[in-house]
Amino acid sequence: MNMEDLQETADLAHLSLNEHDLAAAFPAFEQMLGFFAAMQAADEDTGAFPVCPSQLSGPSRLLTPEHFRKDNPPPSSPQYPSLAARLLDNAGDRDGRFVLVPNVL
Repeated sequence: MNMEDLQETADLAHLSLNEHDLAAAFPAFEQMLGFFAAMQAADEDTGAFPVCPSQLSGPSRLLTPEHFRKDNPPPSSPQYPSLAARLLDNAGDRDGRFVLVPNVL
């Protein structure tokens, strides 16, 4: 990428950057393009992953109760309501399971 490409990209994004701003942003854009190139190379390298990342399902490790703090038990614990119920309890006015939002216009 050169400065003209960066200026054109900024114009397409409706960013009004002066020459000083462009010069300051140029190294970060170069780095970002390097990251994109590395991700593309990893996608095209069939030996980079034992299986395709899109075919992975579920967590890579099993969470057990030991992973949670004792003062904050897991959400599935029977003595605590579900996260949805806790959020709705803090929501103010409700109509059944819906939260009433006042009209501010």
